[in-house]
Amino acid sequence: MATHPAPLPLREFCPLYYLLNAIPAKVQKGFRSVPVYLTALDSNSDYMAIGSSIGMLYLYCRRVNQMNKYNIEGKCEAITAVKLLNCFDDLVAVGTASGRVAFYQLVSPLPGRNKQLRRFDVVGLHKSTVTALAWSANGMKLFSGDDKGRVVYSSVDLDQGVCNPVVLFEEPSAIVQLEYSQKVLLVSSHQRSVLFYTQEQSHHQLGTKPRKSNGKFGACFQPALCKQSDLVVYAARPGLRLWRTDVRGRVGETHVLKPLFNQDIPKFELFPRSGSNGGCRPSERQLGIVSCFLKEGWVLSWNEYSVYVVDCTNQVIIGGLESSGDIVSVSCTENEIFILKGDRDILRISDCPEGLVHDGVEESEEVQEEQHPEEFSHVIEALEVAEDLEQQRASLGTMESHSRSSSVTSWESAQGMFTTTEASTSELSSSRYSPITQEDFQQELVVKAIKLKKKGKRRRQGKRINTLKDSEEGFKHSLHGDFNLDLSYDPIRPLGYSPEPEPTPSSDEEDIYAHGVPSSASLGDGLNALSLQSLSDKQKEDEETQHLKADQLAESWMGYTGPGCGILSLVVTDRHIWCLDFKGGLFCSGLPNGSLSWQKFEENVHQVALSPSGSLLWKVEQKTMTAYACGKVTIKGKRHWYKALDDTAFVALGDDTAWIICTNGDLYIQTGLCVDRPCARSVKVDCPCPMAQIAARGIVVWALSEQRGVFYREGLSSYCAEGEHWKYDTVRYIFCLYAVYLSKQLTSFYYVVFDQGSLFQTLIQATQTVATATRAPVERVAERLRVAFLSQHSQGQPSLISVSTSGVWIASGRNEFHVAKGSLIGTFWKSIVPRGTASATKWVFVFSSAVPAKEGSFLWLGQSRKDLFCIWDQDLQMRPFTIQFPPDVEMVQLSACRDALWGLDHYGRVHIRTLSASCSTGMHWTLLDLSQLGHVKFLSLSCGSQNVWACDSNGMVYFRVGTQPLNPSMMLPAWICIEPPEQPAGFHLVKIQTSPNDRMLWALDNRGNVHVRVGITEEMPVGTAWEHIPGLQASQLVLSMRTAWVRLPNGEVARRYGITERNPAGDYWKKIPGLVSWLAVTPMDELWAVATGALNQRLTKTLQNNRSKNHGNAGSLSGEELEEEWEVI
Repeated sequence: MATHPAPLPLREFCPLYYLLNAIPAKVQKGFRSVPVYLTALDSNSDYMAIGSSIGMLYLYCRRVNQMNKYNIEGKCEAITAVKLLNCFDDLVAVGTASGRVAFYQLVSPLPGRNKQLRRFDVVGLHKSTVTALAWSANGMKLFSGDDKGRVVYSSVDLDQGVCNPVVLFEEPSAIVQLEYSQKVLLVSSHQRSVLFYTQEQSHHQLGTKPRKSNGKFGACFQPALCKQSDLVVYAARPGLRLWRTDVRGRVGETHVLKPLFNQDIPKFELFPRSGSNGGCRPSERQLGIVSCFLKEGWVLSWNEYSVYVVDCTNQVIIGGLESSGDIVSVSCTENEIFILKGDRDILRISDCPEGLVHDGVEESEEVQEEQHPEEFSHVIEALEVAEDLEQQRASLGTMESHSRSSSVTSWESAQGMFTTTEASTSELSSSRYSPITQEDFQQELVVKAIKLKKKGKRRRQGKRINTLKDSEEGFKHSLHGDFNLDLSYDPIRPLGYSPEPEPTPSSDEEDIYAHGVPSSASLGDGLNALSLQSLSDKQKEDEETQHLKADQLAESWMGYTGPGCGILSLVVTDRHIWCLDFKGGLFCSGLPNGSLSWQKFEENVHQVALSPSGSLLWKVEQKTMTAYACGKVTIKGKRHWYKALDDTAFVALGDDTAWIICTNGDLYIQTGLCVDRPCARSVKVDCPCPMAQIAARGIVVWALSEQRGVFYREGLSSYCAEGEHWKYDTVRYIFCLYAVYLSKQLTSFYYVVFDQGSLFQTLIQATQTVATATRAPVERVAERLRVAFLSQHSQGQPSLISVSTSGVWIASGRNEFHVAKGSLIGTFWKSIVPRGTASATKWVFVFSSAVPAKEGSFLWLGQSRKDLFCIWDQDLQMRPFTIQFPPDVEMVQLSACRDALWGLDHYGRVHIRTLSASCSTGMHWTLLDLSQLGHVKFLSLSCGSQNVWACDSNGMVYFRVGTQPLNPSMMLPAWICIEPPEQPAGFHLVKIQTSPNDRMLWALDNRGNVHVRVGITEEMPVGTAWEHIPGLQASQLVLSMRTAWVRLPNGEVARRYGITERNPAGDYWKKIPGLVSWLAVTPMDELWAVATGALNQRLTKTLQNNRSKNHGNAGSLSGEELEEEWEVI
């Protein structure tokens, strides 16, 4: 039977450098440089709020990894208290040293929620330092207390935008802590703790006995869904005592904790830091401000000298932090403790790294080595039941409060909270995954395998799934920051989509599976019509095919089934694939041309390691933990195992070397290995700290310490097998490490690491001199890998990914895995600050156009509808030029082409600014004569290279040839009225958009539906008909020369794929990473956007997989000739 170990200890997994580096250490005030001290802290699952001594509130959004700052206007004074609330709208309240209280209603990405930051002030009632804040659960009540004992109640009405404060009551001493639940306010002061009933306007003191000594002793409610009469209160008392009372203040139980503190207290394990962490220690220990934490009966208590977590139920101290210096503030979420120290440091204490849920590790106990086959099958069935239950829950619209903001965004789902399975199926229903909504959509091109019926051929079914995805050209500038690996696992779905097993996408720039298989319906039509086309038409079709190769033949993954009892470790060499299951069985198959043929190779294996070529094979035996080397890797006949080393914890093999980590953390190396000499004498390699995992490829070896730090050695060669000295790589906490060949250059290697905390995939490019880190969410891939992450936690083996010349292989943690044989694409949104503008400048819009007589594009951007700036994107300094609008004119829309800038003002008038090579930004505005149209008022207009399109307030569409204003004495170009698409009553077009080359026309209606004009040719520039594009509702639409991009109401960005002259509507939508408030695209598909007021440029990097040619059936150990046919659906 599997045993359940004790819960994981609380520890610090990694310093919060990403958070602290976003807060300046000093600011400039006039001619003085003022240090910034951190004075207050609060946190929840979505945000971290940090108050400072300069009156600046730093708010870090944990969903999108972005820091915002809000200034308390007026006198620069320290923020002394902050309080977050996560309800229908995200709220954050702050209190200052002078008694000011204010709160902010934050911007929400959800449709129908608050779209503008609002601030409310509570003025005049506090005359001294605010020390405590508390919200009601619905955000309609805010309570604040100061150091004079005054408690203020503020009634909040966000819809009306009002806040009415009143003094609730006053205590004779300073307020220490406030909590509110079920119409009861719990007030803790220096002298006592009081329950105030807001409806009855009465109060009761906790207990009948006065405190023996005054101090900062707090009290809290035990979290529970209950009525008022069932509320339970924990209150700290002097002398290390803790009361448990009811809602009337009657003491039901007194926990005397002093005997527990007479023993050694388990300390929180902190991440190693330079310098001393010591500080003042009180003469006697005391409790302080309290809150419930993690489990029922667990209480967190803290004061300026110490932090303790106590299990009151079992009378055990879970952990503590003492002699840690000046503790300013402590905040906790469901399973995290954030400690703000006076030396400008924030500690995160938890039982798991950032991003995972605390109880998820219990899953690893479901798949122990001693399990019987029937027990394991029950677990697999239970996992499937959990997934089915969650799909049903998602279909009913049920979602957890934590993922309410991220459930509509697969880009953020990698950071979502989740729980995992327990031993019983009934408990499985509580598991949480990120809900899949109809807005998580991607069209799929599904290619299914059809098995040929041949006698004597045993094949397992393999399925190929091609998900066409964006494959941009590599950007010209090197990336010195994070880029987001575009591995979206959630297909864009039309509204009538029925759930199917989700594929694992990849990035691919050529057809890697078949010769001549059409990539889409557009390609298929083109291939069928080749014989009927002229030579020029054929060349045109070839150009379109090249575009499809670069843009559409994207993520191509192939799914396979494992040999049986799950997949614990997956290793792929040049010719074979090896699979280690949860019961210690080692299986092998030749690399597939169609399906797999598994054969059992060995039993009782704890870990398996192979060299990249597959000529060296080592195993670590279960129970004895002894490493053995295989004499000759053959599937048939006897195999001889040579004993290599005892007490082995981990093995990694290079081409001719073996790196071994012993159970005590020591590192050894064996060199000169080959088929005839599979093991040799072990030589110890000095290490800066005990190592837990190692990976070697080519001239670089990487090691993972027990503290999850990454070290590497370069210069490995036949003359110096152990390489140079160790170097430390400054990356976040890492769970698993894999060396990856993504380049044949000897000086460039990549390795892939999985961050257990936030399920981030990190690509590290290590060269002779530098190792730079980039990271990105593994979106839906991470969803499928969570079980595997946790199940392997106790065994510490890499199992999820393997890379060879055949591609990237990923195991899902159950009995299936996928392979991608193409390249990977990274996306990075780079923040751009135009020269001469402040970094805090808030841009409202940006759009693009071609440049007269130059390469590149113009970017037109503004901070409001009353100003406009122009930037040439090829200008390295990004110098903006100011464009003056006509006097007293506010432009509601602007559109530009190579030789003209058109503006539509709020009266419906059209202004034109002529652009030329000699004056690229124009000289003056000309008012366009619209007398032909009568009382028609334009709502939207768009300029192409020669034609102009417009849309009026009734949804009618107008077409005009010519972008320049002509002399009024001449005959003016006529506006041609085009019938809009046929739509139900209440629907009409509101936005029109043409491509820079006049070959495409797209439109949006008032419900966000997308329409395209078909039949546009040089001979028929107005087109022939309208066609509705299903699958999404958009709030903005932009076009490049070749495709369409849309911004969704929640800020996500999607691209239309498959657009050609023969198929103007395209094939499907595909989301790209990022959340924006405004979107622009250049004629050559370069994206620019405004996100949280900042200008951002989208950069892409293609990571090529230079794989070798297919070895054919030479790699099959079984010798069978495998055949498969593929059919395009």
